[in-house]
Amino acid sequence: MSSSLARSVRITNAKEFAHVFNKGRHSQSQFWKIVTSGSACSFSRLGLAISKKEYKRAVDRNHLKRLARETFRLNQDCLGQLDYVVMAKKNFCKDNAEAMLDLLSLMKKAKNRMTSE
Repeated sequence: MSSSLARSVRITNAKEFAHVFNKGRHSQSQFWKIVTSGSACSFSRLGLAISKKEYKRAVDRNHLKRLARETFRLNQDCLGQLDYVVMAKKNFCKDNAEAMLDLLSLMKKAKNRMTSE
């Protein structure tokens, strides 16, 4: 299995981001905020919106994106047919394992909420 996230499972253009933000449901946890929307595809997709206003250094933004992509890649089979846009909160922890666990639990909670409707 490849260790990169395929382009087909990423939300890349502005139109797709706008659709998720307009039609999606917002959720947040201690370190992350996500917007979840139903996907037209037969698999889940990930979009990242890490704010330059919140995280000035590119190193920090790239680190957060890597954590979110890796969490999604390892667990995308159990996340349903949903589109996720992930944003980081300002009060971010330094422990990678804790941040990844927090994001995974938030994604699963959002999936359960979307599928129960």
